[in-house]
Amino acid sequence: MMTTLENVTSPANPGFLAKVLAAAQRRHAERGLRKADAGMTLLEVLIVLALISLIAGAIGVTVFNNFKRGQDKTAKLMINEIRGGVQQYMSDNSGDCPPNLEELVTQKFLKKSSTKDPWGKQFTLKCPGEQDSDGFDIASSGRDKQEGTEDDILSWK
Repeated sequence: MMTTLENVTSPANPGFLAKVLAAAQRRHAERGLRKADAGMTLLEVLIVLALISLIAGAIGVTVFNNFKRGQDKTAKLMINEIRGGVQQYMSDNSGDCPPNLEELVTQKFLKKSSTKDPWGKQFTLKCPGEQDSDGFDIASSGRDKQEGTEDDILSWK
């Protein structure tokens, strides 16, 4: 028998609608669902956001410190690359010092990208040098871009 709106509300079938509602309530009760279980409270959401923020902050600090150390190591490697270029220049030019880093790039002893430190400032070449036993000094002003401070990267240290 097909149930239609007439059958549900007809006087011949007065308890049909009540039976349907009672069955729906039983199914709902069997699932164990309550209105409070339907979602999360604002407090729960805030706690989850706070935990995610703490984890992201800790990761951010670690990554940033590793990035800074990586820049320092890159600057030291670049100084060694410049040192090799200067030594080749001097051996090809009877021990004469190059006038500047651009001369090393022009004569293909260095790449153009090797003349700037990781902070975007030009390396300093002093030839003849006063500190290094190779006869020339190479320096980067470091993270603060100020020469003569503690964060300078120097070829003789």
